[in-house]
Amino acid sequence: MDIVTLIILFLAAIIGSTLNAVAGGGGFISYPSLIFCNIVPLNANGISTVALWPGNITSAIAFKKDIQLPIKFILYFIVSISVGGFFGAYLFLNTSPKAFSNFVPFFLLLSLVLFVFSNDLRTIFISKSKAYSFSKPNYIHLVYMFFIGIYGGYFGAGLGMIILTALSLIGLKNLNEMNGIKVILVSFNNGIAAFTYIFSGIILWQYTIVMIAGALIGGFYGAKLARQIKQEVLRNFIIFIGAVITAIFFYKQYFI
Repeated sequence: MDIVTLIILFLAAIIGSTLNAVAGGGGFISYPSLIFCNIVPLNANGISTVALWPGNITSAIAFKKDIQLPIKFILYFIVSISVGGFFGAYLFLNTSPKAFSNFVPFFLLLSLVLFVFSNDLRTIFISKSKAYSFSKPNYIHLVYMFFIGIYGGYFGAGLGMIILTALSLIGLKNLNEMNGIKVILVSFNNGIAAFTYIFSGIILWQYTIVMIAGALIGGFYGAKLARQIKQEVLRNFIIFIGAVITAIFFYKQYFI
């Protein structure tokens, strides 16, 4: 492994983990960077998940003062998304490399579209439902958090965007609080998936350790940065990054 590859992956992990703290979408940076460094898609997805996981933990520490949602809600969501993460990781490990490569652009597009229209979806959802109380868990929310967990365990990129969309539909509005809850949920989901990937033997540690170091830096300082930037600016930035990366993956997979 040459020094250029080390630098690329280290910086990609810093940027990716920062994006995860800001508004999600870190996988849009880490996964393509690994592909650029000639790592096959299955290994790249596993490495990206494992490498960015510690960054979510440091981000959660930085966001802890912003979270107002009752701890009971968060615990229910943690269990639901973690169980989903295990099933998703199992599906991933039993998918052929060719099939996975074909799915990737569509996964990226799905997460991007959901994030772009999250505010509109929330408006429609709220207008057609009764006022929602956060005094007890809504089991419908737990069900779709479970399916989000399956997606996260199968393919990590864009998970943060999808979780932010789900939290918007639940009725949360403050992006800093949503980011705090998001990084907690991603930490558990990716943690389950990461340990599954590690025991499967697909993790290439010479790349992963370098990226973990970058992710720890980006996760903590990215969360601090996110709390100082206008929320609309954050949304527009992540939409732009996601659109560019999604277009590149479609082009490379289906037009070359």
